[in-house]
Amino acid sequence: MSAAASSAGFQTAMSILSHVSFAPILGRLIRARVPELLDGGPVPSAELATRVGLHPLSTVRALRALTAFGVFREESPGTFVNSEASSLFRDAPGGLRNYALFATSEQFLKSTAALGRSLETGRAAHDHALGQSIWEWMRDHPEDNAAFNRGLAEIRKDEQAAIAAAYDWTGVTSVVDIGAGAGSLVASIVAGNPGVRGILFDRPDVLPDADHLLTGRGVRARCDLVGGNFFEPIQVEGDVWILMQILHDWPDAECRTLLKRCRERMLSGDRLLVVEMVPVPGQPDIGIAILDIAMMTFGGEARQRTEEEYNELFAATGFSSARVLGTGTAFSILEVRPR
Repeated sequence: MSAAASSAGFQTAMSILSHVSFAPILGRLIRARVPELLDGGPVPSAELATRVGLHPLSTVRALRALTAFGVFREESPGTFVNSEASSLFRDAPGGLRNYALFATSEQFLKSTAALGRSLETGRAAHDHALGQSIWEWMRDHPEDNAAFNRGLAEIRKDEQAAIAAAYDWTGVTSVVDIGAGAGSLVASIVAGNPGVRGILFDRPDVLPDADHLLTGRGVRARCDLVGGNFFEPIQVEGDVWILMQILHDWPDAECRTLLKRCRERMLSGDRLLVVEMVPVPGQPDIGIAILDIAMMTFGGEARQRTEEEYNELFAATGFSSARVLGTGTAFSILEVRPR
């Protein structure tokens, strides 16, 4: 992580987003652009409430409560200013605003409240709470979709740069990122390797976010955007294929289908890199634990898999066993080749 991502403000911001009582309050303040209004200095809460159309007494109570977590500061009675944590929720590069919009959305909060149903049925809590899968919801709610993809790019940017730097790209001319989202990983790979061209493959509704990010990173001219469904035949080719945090989104049957779709387009000398957090039984990890429960929330039997479980998927779909590479982050690279 960068210095910003490891800072006390970052840790405070992420902590409050996971608090079931305070996340909805914080989300409403972010949507009202309160962090932007406090960017220039202290503002009385009554003035804030008037400017954004909120209830004055409720606003001062919410802001005061959030100061107990380090989000906002009360400079004088009833007058507030941004803290290091709340500054991350401004509409500015390098922050957490998009991730916060997703983590405080109706979609997210209703889904987590229904997690008990996943324990009873094995199905995604999201499907029970909202009546459709997360991917159907994202298709029908483009604002949530944009916040989700840009939010992941925000919180994973430094890790993706480390992942890109951890692999030897010598001799590679093209990288295919399947399910690339906003394209942050490919942007890091292409930026650091002038001879490499990126191919981003994802749903058509995701590609505008990728276009936006790649343009902002200055690498759009060296990347192709291809829309499609990775459970259907994939009409792209490349030396190295990447699945970053894709297999953990799906149960085993769907993972096998996706891997077979990649395998049928790969040549004998190509490589597939599966980038995931890989749990080790008997070695508990809080970050992996939280992510695994998120997968239960949104994908039912989708999960963080052990190295052995991944190798079972690879063996069933025509790939070698994995060579596992560390990245200096919570993520590992599982490199496999067609058999």
